[in-house]
Amino acid sequence: MIFDLNLERVRNRPGIKWERHGSDVLSAWVADMDVEVPDFIKEAVVARINEGGLGYGFYDEPIPVLEAFKSRMSHAFDWNVETSDVLRVHDVIQGLEWVLDTLTPPGSGIVLQTPVYPPFYSSVEGTGRNWVANPLMETEDGWALDFDHLDQVAARDDVSALLLCHPHNPCGYVMTATDLVQIIEIADRNDLVVISDEIHCDLVYSPHQHIPAASISDIAAQRTVTLTAATKTFNMAGLRMAFVHSSSQQYLPQLKEIRPRMIGGINGLGQVATVAGWEQGDAWIAELVEGLDHNRHLLSELLSEHLPQVRYRPPQATYLAWLDCRELDLGDDPAEVFLSRGKVALNSGLDFGVEGAGHVRLNFATSPEMLTMIVERMASAV
Repeated sequence: MIFDLNLERVRNRPGIKWERHGSDVLSAWVADMDVEVPDFIKEAVVARINEGGLGYGFYDEPIPVLEAFKSRMSHAFDWNVETSDVLRVHDVIQGLEWVLDTLTPPGSGIVLQTPVYPPFYSSVEGTGRNWVANPLMETEDGWALDFDHLDQVAARDDVSALLLCHPHNPCGYVMTATDLVQIIEIADRNDLVVISDEIHCDLVYSPHQHIPAASISDIAAQRTVTLTAATKTFNMAGLRMAFVHSSSQQYLPQLKEIRPRMIGGINGLGQVATVAGWEQGDAWIAELVEGLDHNRHLLSELLSEHLPQVRYRPPQATYLAWLDCRELDLGDDPAEVFLSRGKVALNSGLDFGVEGAGHVRLNFATSPEMLTMIVERMASAV
């Protein structure tokens, strides 16, 4: 079972998640899962090493990882792509900065649905652009896009792009086909690039479904640049492999103008692992999502028992919980209190934007036993 974990092995695992704070702290912050990398990926990587295949490679067509991307998008999301429209990068954020640099004017505005993944802010600012907040709305039925506000900010003369976190991190919101149609209509009306980060696309809970933004219409295909990877799904971010896709007649030629050495040769083992994951991983992904689904509901039960003041909406996707801790009166940064008093490492809500004051993000991609310990420690801190 994927979530039948050796807790001591997890707590002493190399990597930033567990090493930063030490093994006496329960880490539920950075978006690495505690599950083991699937055997079929480890076997593929080890086989490549044993065969001596650590030299130059992955240049001659057909390129296996691009063929795997094409097959995966068709099989999983009914989205037909051409390998000639797919570019390889080291990670999604590298791809994001490349797209911002290439397709948007310096000083222009990039619209974000806030609160949002912190590197969105730093990438927009680091490339000399300005982020423009389009806050998500919290309704009785869950999170929703504020289309009236989006219409207003998208019409600004300085705005050049809509940057989607789809599915959304940290709120776990899954955009529907209706949402995406409206987004594309707004983008087309205002001549905006749609940049869609879809790295959590595999981690969506029924009855919700991931729909690639570029797949919904011919106009969407011409307006959209998609960023994605298999690394989140298979817990292998350190293998550094991601994709930029666009079939836009306007955007793709510009993206291809970059000198390849500015991107650098893509990790060969990351490509081997990605191919293995997408070719062999369907059953593993199904088991993973089932376990995460159990954990997102278990977290509701644990919070109701131990921290009833904390407001939590089980996410529609991802393994990240956005927790409203304001009723605990722990100040703007409750993550600091949970760490110092309870020895639990969570992400500070402040990193996700002004809406994050009094919030934390909790990574529940761990064993039920570990998740229980995490919440119990959080409760002990208050």
